[in-house]
Amino acid sequence: MNSPQERTNTDALLSVVGAVKNYGLTQALSGVNLDVNSGEVLGLIGHNGAGKSTLMRMITAEEGLDEGAVYFKGARVRPGRGNKYAQMAYQETSLAAELTVGDNALLADSAVARKANARKLAAKKIEKRLREIFTGCDIRAEDYVDDLSIAQRQMVEIARATLADDAPILLLDEPTESLTGTAVKDFYAYVKAMATAGKAIILISHRLNEVIANTDRIAVLKDGAVVAERKSQEATTDLLFNDMSGELSEVTEGNVRELRENGDAPIRVEMELGSFEDEQKTLRIRQGEIIGLAGIEGQGQEEILKSIWHRNKGVAVNGEIAYVPGDRQRFGIFPLWRVRENLSVSASAGLGKYGIRSRGAENALVRKWVSLLNVRGGQNAYMTGLSGGNQQKVIVARAFATTASIILLDDPFRGVDIQTKAQLYRLIEEEADQGRTVIWYSSENSEMRQCDRVFVIRAHKVAKELEGNDITDAAIISASFAEKSVKA
Repeated sequence: MNSPQERTNTDALLSVVGAVKNYGLTQALSGVNLDVNSGEVLGLIGHNGAGKSTLMRMITAEEGLDEGAVYFKGARVRPGRGNKYAQMAYQETSLAAELTVGDNALLADSAVARKANARKLAAKKIEKRLREIFTGCDIRAEDYVDDLSIAQRQMVEIARATLADDAPILLLDEPTESLTGTAVKDFYAYVKAMATAGKAIILISHRLNEVIANTDRIAVLKDGAVVAERKSQEATTDLLFNDMSGELSEVTEGNVRELRENGDAPIRVEMELGSFEDEQKTLRIRQGEIIGLAGIEGQGQEEILKSIWHRNKGVAVNGEIAYVPGDRQRFGIFPLWRVRENLSVSASAGLGKYGIRSRGAENALVRKWVSLLNVRGGQNAYMTGLSGGNQQKVIVARAFATTASIILLDDPFRGVDIQTKAQLYRLIEEEADQGRTVIWYSSENSEMRQCDRVFVIRAHKVAKELEGNDITDAAIISASFAEKSVKA
Protein backbone atom coordinates (compact mmCIF):
# COMPACT_ATOMS: atom_id res chain seq x y z
CA MET A 1 0.00 0.00 0.00
CA ASN A 2 1.30 3.46 -0.91
CA SER A 3 2.14 5.97 1.81
CA PRO A 4 0.06 9.18 2.04
CA GLN A 5 2.99 11.16 0.61
CA GLU A 6 3.24 8.88 -2.44
CA ARG A 7 -0.47 9.15 -3.14
CA THR A 8 -0.65 12.97 -2.98
CA ASN A 9 -1.90 14.82 -6.06
CA THR A 10 0.77 17.53 -6.38
CA ASP A 11 -1.31 19.36 -9.01
CA ALA A 12 -4.10 20.03 -6.49
CA LEU A 13 -4.01 23.06 -4.24
CA LEU A 14 -5.39 20.98 -1.35
CA SER A 15 -5.27 17.20 -0.92
CA VAL A 16 -6.71 15.06 1.85
CA VAL A 17 -5.27 11.54 1.74
CA GLY A 18 -6.47 8.52 3.75
CA ALA A 19 -7.88 10.70 6.55
CA VAL A 20 -8.96 8.69 9.61
CA LYS A 21 -10.18 10.25 12.87
CA ASN A 22 -11.68 8.52 15.91
CA TYR A 23 -13.31 9.99 19.01
CA GLY A 24 -13.37 7.14 21.47
CA LEU A 25 -15.57 4.43 19.96
CA THR A 26 -16.95 6.81 17.30
CA GLN A 27 -15.16 6.80 13.94
CA ALA A 28 -15.76 10.26 12.49
CA LEU A 29 -13.54 9.80 9.41
CA SER A 30 -12.86 6.37 7.92
CA GLY A 31 -10.44 7.14 5.10
CA VAL A 32 -11.25 10.36 3.25
CA ASN A 33 -9.50 11.08 -0.06
CA LEU A 34 -10.27 14.47 -1.58
CA ASP A 35 -8.60 17.01 -3.89
CA VAL A 36 -9.52 20.67 -4.40
CA ASN A 37 -8.08 22.91 -7.11
CA SER A 38 -7.44 26.64 -7.37
CA GLY A 39 -10.45 28.52 -8.75
CA GLU A 40 -12.80 25.63 -7.94
CA VAL A 41 -15.95 25.64 -5.82
CA LEU A 42 -16.37 22.14 -4.40
CA GLY A 43 -19.69 21.19 -2.82
CA LEU A 44 -19.45 18.79 0.14
CA ILE A 45 -22.69 17.11 1.16
CA GLY A 46 -23.78 14.32 3.48
CA HIS A 47 -26.10 13.55 6.36
CA ASN A 48 -25.43 15.05 9.78
CA GLY A 49 -22.75 12.93 11.40
CA ALA A 50 -21.23 11.96 8.02
CA GLY A 51 -17.96 13.63 9.03
CA LYS A 52 -18.14 16.99 7.25
CA SER A 53 -17.35 19.21 10.24
CA THR A 54 -14.63 16.83 11.43
CA LEU A 55 -13.02 16.94 7.98
CA MET A 56 -13.03 20.75 8.09
CA ARG A 57 -11.25 20.71 11.45
CA MET A 58 -8.59 18.47 9.97
CA ILE A 59 -8.12 20.77 6.95
CA THR A 60 -7.80 23.84 9.17
CA ALA A 61 -5.36 21.84 11.35
CA GLU A 62 -7.34 22.52 14.52
CA GLU A 63 -6.86 18.82 15.28
CA GLY A 64 -4.61 16.06 14.05
CA LEU A 65 -5.56 12.92 12.18
CA ASP A 66 -5.13 9.41 13.57
CA GLU A 67 -4.09 8.24 10.10
CA GLY A 68 -3.52 9.97 6.77
CA ALA A 69 -2.55 13.56 6.04
CA VAL A 70 -3.58 16.94 4.61
CA TYR A 71 -1.38 18.58 1.97
CA PHE A 72 -1.15 22.10 0.58
CA LYS A 73 0.55 22.17 -2.83
CA GLY A 74 2.10 18.80 -2.01
CA ALA A 75 3.53 19.91 1.36
CA ARG A 76 2.14 18.23 4.47
CA VAL A 77 0.13 20.48 6.81
CA ARG A 78 1.12 19.96 10.44
CA PRO A 79 -1.65 20.13 13.06
CA GLY A 80 -1.53 22.20 16.21
CA ARG A 81 -0.76 25.66 14.86
CA GLY A 82 -3.61 25.88 12.39
CA ASN A 83 -3.45 25.93 8.61
CA LYS A 84 -2.44 29.44 7.53
CA TYR A 85 -3.61 28.65 4.01
CA ALA A 86 -7.25 28.01 4.99
CA GLN A 87 -9.95 30.18 6.57
CA MET A 88 -13.36 28.96 7.66
CA ALA A 89 -16.83 30.41 8.20
CA TYR A 90 -18.76 28.26 10.67
CA GLN A 91 -22.47 27.49 10.74
CA GLU A 92 -22.66 28.03 14.49
CA THR A 93 -20.59 31.18 14.35
CA SER A 94 -17.22 31.31 16.08
CA LEU A 95 -17.65 34.96 16.99
CA ALA A 96 -17.05 36.28 20.51
CA ALA A 97 -20.54 37.50 21.43
CA GLU A 98 -19.36 39.94 24.10
CA LEU A 99 -17.07 41.81 21.67
CA THR A 100 -17.85 44.23 18.86
CA VAL A 101 -17.87 43.29 15.18
CA GLY A 102 -14.63 45.23 14.74
CA ASP A 103 -12.89 43.48 17.62
CA ASN A 104 -13.92 40.09 16.21
CA ALA A 105 -12.41 41.10 12.88
CA LEU A 106 -9.18 42.10 14.61
CA LEU A 107 -8.90 38.68 16.27
CA ALA A 108 -9.16 36.97 12.88
CA ASP A 109 -6.79 39.18 10.86
CA SER A 110 -3.22 38.71 12.07
CA ALA A 111 -1.83 40.94 9.32
CA VAL A 112 -3.85 43.92 10.57
CA ALA A 113 -3.26 43.07 14.25
CA ARG A 114 0.47 43.74 13.86
CA LYS A 115 -0.04 47.27 12.55
CA ALA A 116 -0.35 50.54 14.40
CA ASN A 117 -3.95 51.68 14.83
CA ALA A 118 -4.99 48.05 14.39
CA ARG A 119 -8.50 48.36 15.83
CA LYS A 120 -9.40 51.24 13.53
CA LEU A 121 -8.02 49.41 10.50
CA ALA A 122 -9.87 46.18 11.39
CA ALA A 123 -13.14 48.06 11.89
CA LYS A 124 -12.81 49.79 8.53
CA LYS A 125 -11.90 46.54 6.77
CA ILE A 126 -14.79 44.48 8.15
CA GLU A 127 -17.37 47.17 7.35
CA LYS A 128 -16.02 47.46 3.80
CA ARG A 129 -16.09 43.69 3.31
CA LEU A 130 -19.64 43.38 4.67
CA ARG A 131 -20.85 45.93 2.15
CA GLU A 132 -18.90 44.28 -0.65
CA ILE A 133 -20.63 40.97 0.00
CA PHE A 134 -24.13 41.99 1.15
CA THR A 135 -26.06 44.72 -0.62
CA GLY A 136 -27.42 47.34 1.75
CA CYS A 137 -25.81 45.77 4.82
CA ASP A 138 -26.03 48.23 7.73
CA ILE A 139 -23.97 46.30 10.32
CA ARG A 140 -21.41 48.60 11.94
CA ALA A 141 -18.03 47.76 13.40
CA GLU A 142 -19.06 49.14 16.79
CA ASP A 143 -22.13 46.87 17.03
CA TYR A 144 -21.84 44.16 19.66
CA VAL A 145 -22.23 40.66 18.24
CA ASP A 146 -24.64 39.71 21.02
CA ASP A 147 -27.07 42.39 19.81
CA LEU A 148 -27.16 41.08 16.23
CA SER A 149 -29.75 38.70 14.77
CA ILE A 150 -28.77 35.17 13.74
CA ALA A 151 -28.66 36.26 10.08
CA GLN A 152 -26.50 39.29 10.87
CA ARG A 153 -24.07 37.21 12.91
CA GLN A 154 -23.76 34.80 9.97
CA MET A 155 -22.98 37.72 7.68
CA VAL A 156 -20.19 38.85 10.02
CA GLU A 157 -18.88 35.27 10.24
CA ILE A 158 -18.70 35.02 6.45
CA ALA A 159 -17.13 38.45 5.99
CA ARG A 160 -14.57 37.80 8.73
CA ALA A 161 -13.47 34.55 7.09
CA THR A 162 -12.64 36.43 3.89
CA LEU A 163 -10.44 39.08 5.54
CA ALA A 164 -7.20 37.11 5.19
CA ASP A 165 -6.61 38.00 1.55
CA ASP A 166 -3.52 35.80 1.34
CA ALA A 167 -5.37 32.59 2.41
CA PRO A 168 -6.04 30.69 -0.84
CA ILE A 169 -8.60 28.25 0.64
CA LEU A 170 -12.01 29.21 2.04
CA LEU A 171 -14.23 26.70 3.87
CA LEU A 172 -17.93 27.49 4.24
CA ASP A 173 -20.05 25.43 6.64
CA GLU A 174 -23.80 25.89 5.96
CA PRO A 175 -23.26 29.60 5.22
CA THR A 176 -26.80 30.34 3.97
CA GLU A 177 -28.85 28.48 6.59
CA SER A 178 -29.55 31.74 8.43
CA LEU A 179 -29.76 33.91 5.30
CA THR A 180 -32.71 34.57 3.01
CA GLY A 181 -33.54 36.31 -0.25
CA THR A 182 -31.11 38.95 -1.45
CA ALA A 183 -28.46 38.01 1.12
CA VAL A 184 -28.22 34.49 -0.37
CA LYS A 185 -27.90 35.84 -3.92
CA ASP A 186 -25.26 38.37 -2.80
CA PHE A 187 -23.31 35.66 -1.04
CA TYR A 188 -23.12 33.33 -4.03
CA ALA A 189 -22.16 36.18 -6.35
CA TYR A 190 -19.22 36.87 -4.04
CA VAL A 191 -18.29 33.17 -3.93
CA LYS A 192 -18.18 33.14 -7.73
CA ALA A 193 -15.99 36.25 -7.75
CA MET A 194 -13.55 34.69 -5.25
CA ALA A 195 -13.29 31.51 -7.33
CA THR A 196 -12.68 33.57 -10.47
CA ALA A 197 -9.86 35.30 -8.58
CA GLY A 198 -8.27 31.87 -7.94
CA LYS A 199 -9.45 30.85 -4.47
CA ALA A 200 -10.34 27.23 -3.73
CA ILE A 201 -13.69 27.03 -1.93
CA ILE A 202 -15.36 24.15 -0.14
CA LEU A 203 -19.09 24.68 0.37
CA ILE A 204 -20.96 22.50 2.88
CA SER A 205 -24.73 22.77 2.59
CA HIS A 206 -27.91 20.72 2.96
CA ARG A 207 -29.59 22.96 0.37
CA LEU A 208 -28.91 20.72 -2.58
CA ASN A 209 -30.32 23.01 -5.24
CA GLU A 210 -27.96 25.75 -4.06
CA VAL A 211 -25.03 23.35 -4.13
CA ILE A 212 -25.80 22.21 -7.68
CA ALA A 213 -26.26 25.79 -8.92
CA ASN A 214 -23.19 27.32 -7.29
CA THR A 215 -20.41 24.71 -7.42
CA ASP A 216 -18.20 23.09 -10.06
CA ARG A 217 -18.02 19.64 -8.49
CA ILE A 218 -19.81 17.81 -5.65
CA ALA A 219 -18.35 15.24 -3.24
CA VAL A 220 -20.67 13.07 -1.14
CA LEU A 221 -19.52 12.09 2.34
CA LYS A 222 -21.06 9.06 4.06
CA ASP A 223 -19.91 7.28 7.21
CA GLY A 224 -16.69 9.28 7.24
CA ALA A 225 -15.59 8.64 3.63
CA VAL A 226 -16.16 10.13 0.18
CA VAL A 227 -18.53 7.70 -1.56
CA ALA A 228 -19.28 9.65 -4.75
CA GLU A 229 -18.11 12.64 -6.78
CA ARG A 230 -20.11 14.36 -9.51
CA LYS A 231 -19.75 17.32 -11.83
CA SER A 232 -22.34 19.84 -10.68
CA GLN A 233 -23.73 20.39 -14.17
CA GLU A 234 -24.53 16.67 -14.38
CA ALA A 235 -25.96 16.35 -10.85
CA THR A 236 -29.62 16.29 -9.82
CA THR A 237 -31.19 16.23 -6.38
CA ASP A 238 -32.43 12.69 -7.03
CA LEU A 239 -28.92 11.48 -7.84
CA LEU A 240 -27.48 13.16 -4.77
CA PHE A 241 -30.21 11.74 -2.53
CA ASN A 242 -29.38 8.30 -3.85
CA ASP A 243 -25.67 8.90 -3.19
CA MET A 244 -26.53 9.72 0.40
CA SER A 245 -29.06 6.87 0.59
CA GLY A 246 -31.86 9.34 1.26
CA GLU A 247 -35.51 8.95 0.35
CA LEU A 248 -36.77 11.89 -1.68
CA SER A 249 -40.45 11.21 -1.15
CA GLU A 250 -40.14 11.25 2.61
CA VAL A 251 -39.27 14.92 2.79
CA THR A 252 -40.72 16.58 -0.28
CA GLU A 253 -44.32 15.43 -0.10
CA GLY A 254 -46.56 16.81 2.61
CA ASN A 255 -49.46 14.84 3.99
CA VAL A 256 -53.01 16.16 4.27
CA ARG A 257 -54.09 14.68 7.60
CA GLU A 258 -57.64 14.08 8.73
CA LEU A 259 -58.27 16.51 11.57
CA ARG A 260 -60.80 16.59 14.36
CA GLU A 261 -63.78 18.53 13.00
CA ASN A 262 -64.86 19.86 16.39
CA GLY A 263 -61.58 19.87 18.24
CA ASP A 264 -61.01 22.30 21.07
CA ALA A 265 -59.07 25.50 20.34
CA PRO A 266 -56.51 25.68 23.17
CA ILE A 267 -54.79 28.71 21.57
CA ARG A 268 -56.27 31.98 20.36
CA VAL A 269 -54.08 34.81 19.08
CA GLU A 270 -55.42 38.23 18.08
CA MET A 271 -53.61 39.35 14.90
CA GLU A 272 -54.05 42.20 12.43
CA LEU A 273 -54.85 41.30 8.84
CA GLY A 274 -52.25 42.29 6.30
CA SER A 275 -54.77 43.92 3.96
CA PHE A 276 -56.43 46.40 6.30
CA GLU A 277 -54.62 47.88 9.27
CA ASP A 278 -57.78 48.27 11.37
CA GLU A 279 -59.09 44.72 11.02
CA GLN A 280 -58.40 41.85 13.38
CA LYS A 281 -58.18 38.12 12.83
CA THR A 282 -58.37 35.64 15.65
CA LEU A 283 -56.08 32.69 15.01
CA ARG A 284 -57.92 29.75 16.49
CA ILE A 285 -55.53 26.82 16.69
CA ARG A 286 -57.17 23.50 17.41
CA GLN A 287 -55.93 20.61 19.48
CA GLY A 288 -53.84 18.22 17.37
CA GLU A 289 -53.15 20.70 14.58
CA ILE A 290 -49.77 21.35 13.00
CA ILE A 291 -49.68 25.07 12.29
CA GLY A 292 -47.02 26.73 10.15
CA LEU A 293 -45.84 30.32 10.33
CA ALA A 294 -44.35 31.26 6.98
CA GLY A 295 -43.15 34.35 5.14
CA ILE A 296 -39.94 36.31 4.75
CA GLU A 297 -37.64 36.03 7.77
CA GLY A 298 -38.00 38.76 10.37
CA GLN A 299 -41.65 39.59 9.62
CA GLY A 300 -42.82 38.70 13.14
CA GLN A 301 -42.93 34.91 13.20
CA GLU A 302 -40.53 34.66 16.14
CA GLU A 303 -42.48 37.34 18.00
CA ILE A 304 -45.71 35.34 17.59
CA LEU A 305 -44.07 32.27 19.09
CA LYS A 306 -42.68 34.32 21.97
CA SER A 307 -46.03 35.98 22.59
CA ILE A 308 -47.67 32.56 22.92
CA TRP A 309 -44.81 31.31 25.11
CA HIS A 310 -45.13 34.35 27.43
CA ARG A 311 -48.96 34.39 27.16
CA ASN A 312 -48.92 38.06 26.24
CA LYS A 313 -51.93 40.36 25.90
CA GLY A 314 -54.17 39.23 23.08
CA VAL A 315 -53.13 35.60 23.52
CA ALA A 316 -55.28 32.97 25.22
CA VAL A 317 -53.61 29.64 25.94
CA ASN A 318 -55.11 26.61 27.66
CA GLY A 319 -52.33 24.11 28.29
CA GLU A 320 -48.70 23.59 29.15
CA ILE A 321 -46.16 24.87 26.59
CA ALA A 322 -42.71 23.66 25.50
CA TYR A 323 -40.55 25.93 23.33
CA VAL A 324 -37.67 25.07 20.99
CA PRO A 325 -35.72 28.30 20.30
CA GLY A 326 -34.18 29.07 16.93
CA ASP A 327 -30.68 29.90 18.20
CA ARG A 328 -29.63 26.57 19.66
CA GLN A 329 -26.12 27.65 20.63
CA ARG A 330 -27.25 30.65 22.72
CA PHE A 331 -30.57 29.40 24.09
CA GLY A 332 -30.96 25.73 23.21
CA ILE A 333 -28.19 23.48 24.49
CA PHE A 334 -26.29 23.10 27.73
CA PRO A 335 -22.89 22.61 26.06
CA LEU A 336 -21.06 21.14 29.06
CA TRP A 337 -23.73 18.53 29.73
CA ARG A 338 -24.21 15.15 28.13
CA VAL A 339 -27.12 14.15 25.91
CA ARG A 340 -29.03 12.57 28.78
CA GLU A 341 -29.03 15.72 30.94
CA ASN A 342 -29.91 17.98 28.01
CA LEU A 343 -32.77 15.71 27.00
CA SER A 344 -34.33 15.14 30.41
CA VAL A 345 -33.90 18.53 32.11
CA SER A 346 -37.30 19.96 31.08
CA ALA A 347 -39.15 16.75 31.98
CA SER A 348 -37.43 16.24 35.34
CA ALA A 349 -40.33 17.60 37.40
CA GLY A 350 -42.55 14.79 36.16
CA LEU A 351 -40.00 12.02 36.64
CA GLY A 352 -40.42 11.49 40.34
CA LYS A 353 -42.58 12.02 43.40
CA TYR A 354 -42.45 14.43 46.31
CA GLY A 355 -39.52 16.28 44.78
CA ILE A 356 -37.36 13.15 44.52
CA ARG A 357 -36.13 12.18 41.06
CA SER A 358 -36.73 8.67 39.81
CA ARG A 359 -33.52 7.50 38.16
CA GLY A 360 -35.38 4.59 36.54
CA ALA A 361 -38.01 6.85 34.97
CA GLU A 362 -35.31 9.22 33.74
CA ASN A 363 -33.28 6.38 32.21
CA ALA A 364 -36.37 5.02 30.45
CA LEU A 365 -37.23 8.43 29.06
CA VAL A 366 -33.71 9.06 27.79
CA ARG A 367 -33.42 5.58 26.22
CA LYS A 368 -36.75 6.05 24.46
CA TRP A 369 -35.87 9.33 22.77
CA VAL A 370 -32.24 8.52 21.98
CA SER A 371 -33.41 5.32 20.29
CA LEU A 372 -36.42 6.90 18.58
CA LEU A 373 -34.34 9.63 16.93
CA ASN A 374 -31.14 7.60 16.59
CA VAL A 375 -28.96 10.22 18.33
CA ARG A 376 -25.42 9.51 17.18
CA GLY A 377 -23.06 8.92 20.11
CA GLY A 378 -25.79 7.82 22.52
CA GLN A 379 -27.00 9.24 25.81
CA ASN A 380 -23.56 9.64 27.37
CA ALA A 381 -22.08 11.71 24.53
CA TYR A 382 -21.31 15.35 25.36
CA MET A 383 -23.27 17.90 23.36
CA THR A 384 -20.14 19.62 22.08
CA GLY A 385 -19.10 16.35 20.44
CA LEU A 386 -22.32 16.05 18.40
CA SER A 387 -22.99 17.37 14.91
CA GLY A 388 -25.46 20.24 14.58
CA GLY A 389 -28.20 17.90 13.38
CA ASN A 390 -27.79 15.55 16.34
CA GLN A 391 -27.79 18.51 18.73
CA GLN A 392 -31.06 19.60 17.16
CA LYS A 393 -32.54 16.12 17.60
CA VAL A 394 -31.84 16.35 21.33
CA ILE A 395 -33.38 19.83 21.63
CA VAL A 396 -36.55 18.83 19.76
CA ALA A 397 -36.78 15.57 21.73
CA ARG A 398 -36.47 17.54 25.00
CA ALA A 399 -39.62 19.48 24.15
CA PHE A 400 -41.62 16.40 23.16
CA ALA A 401 -40.35 14.48 26.22
CA THR A 402 -42.25 16.89 28.48
CA THR A 403 -45.95 16.63 29.27
CA ALA A 404 -46.64 19.87 27.37
CA SER A 405 -49.71 19.78 25.13
CA ILE A 406 -48.46 22.70 23.01
CA ILE A 407 -45.07 22.63 21.26
CA LEU A 408 -43.56 25.80 19.75
CA LEU A 409 -40.76 25.33 17.19
CA ASP A 410 -38.65 28.24 15.93
CA ASP A 411 -37.00 27.18 12.63
CA PRO A 412 -36.07 23.82 14.22
CA PHE A 413 -34.49 22.18 11.17
CA ARG A 414 -32.00 24.88 10.17
CA GLY A 415 -28.83 23.05 9.13
CA VAL A 416 -30.37 19.58 9.56
CA ASP A 417 -29.83 16.88 6.96
CA ILE A 418 -32.54 15.28 4.83
CA GLN A 419 -32.85 12.02 6.80
CA THR A 420 -33.01 13.81 10.16
CA LYS A 421 -35.73 16.08 8.78
CA ALA A 422 -37.72 13.04 7.71
CA GLN A 423 -37.42 11.55 11.21
CA LEU A 424 -38.53 14.78 12.87
CA TYR A 425 -41.41 15.33 10.42
CA ARG A 426 -42.74 11.88 11.33
CA LEU A 427 -42.30 12.63 15.02
CA ILE A 428 -44.29 15.86 14.76
CA GLU A 429 -47.11 14.15 12.87
CA GLU A 430 -47.26 11.23 15.31
CA GLU A 431 -47.36 13.56 18.31
CA ALA A 432 -50.08 15.70 16.68
CA ASP A 433 -52.08 12.53 16.05
CA GLN A 434 -51.92 11.95 19.82
CA GLY A 435 -53.50 15.37 20.42
CA ARG A 436 -50.52 17.67 20.75
CA THR A 437 -50.71 21.07 19.08
CA VAL A 438 -47.57 22.09 17.17
CA ILE A 439 -46.85 25.65 16.00
CA TRP A 440 -43.84 25.83 13.75
CA TYR A 441 -41.93 28.60 12.01
CA SER A 442 -39.64 27.68 9.13
CA SER A 443 -37.49 29.81 6.84
CA GLU A 444 -37.87 27.08 4.16
CA ASN A 445 -41.22 27.25 2.37
CA SER A 446 -41.03 23.59 1.33
CA GLU A 447 -41.20 22.51 4.98
CA MET A 448 -44.60 24.17 5.36
CA ARG A 449 -46.13 21.35 3.29
CA GLN A 450 -45.87 19.22 6.42
CA CYS A 451 -48.44 21.49 8.15
CA ASP A 452 -52.24 21.34 8.29
CA ARG A 453 -52.64 25.11 8.03
CA VAL A 454 -50.16 27.89 7.34
CA PHE A 455 -50.36 31.57 8.22
CA VAL A 456 -48.14 33.69 5.99
CA ILE A 457 -46.85 36.58 8.09
CA ARG A 458 -45.88 39.92 6.61
CA ALA A 459 -44.99 43.03 8.64
CA HIS A 460 -46.33 41.36 11.82
CA LYS A 461 -49.73 40.77 10.20
CA VAL A 462 -51.50 37.78 8.66
CA ALA A 463 -51.15 38.17 4.89
CA LYS A 464 -52.75 34.84 3.97
CA GLU A 465 -54.11 31.64 5.47
CA LEU A 466 -53.44 28.43 3.52
CA GLU A 467 -54.75 24.94 4.18
CA GLY A 468 -54.04 21.41 2.93
CA ASN A 469 -53.17 21.18 -0.75
CA ASP A 470 -53.20 24.98 -1.08
CA ILE A 471 -49.92 25.11 0.85
CA THR A 472 -47.39 25.55 -1.93
CA ASP A 473 -44.15 27.45 -2.45
CA ALA A 474 -45.85 29.66 -5.02
CA ALA A 475 -48.75 30.55 -2.69
CA ILE A 476 -46.41 31.40 0.20
CA ILE A 477 -44.13 33.51 -1.99
CA SER A 478 -47.10 35.30 -3.54
CA ALA A 479 -48.53 36.19 -0.13
CA SER A 480 -45.12 37.19 1.18
CA PHE A 481 -44.49 39.74 -1.58
CA ALA A 482 -47.97 40.80 -2.70
CA GLU A 483 -48.85 44.47 -2.43
CA LYS A 484 -51.38 45.33 0.26
CA SER A 485 -54.90 45.82 -0.99
CA VAL A 486 -56.61 49.16 -0.45
CA LYS A 487 -59.81 49.37 1.56
CA ALA A 488 -62.72 50.64 -0.53
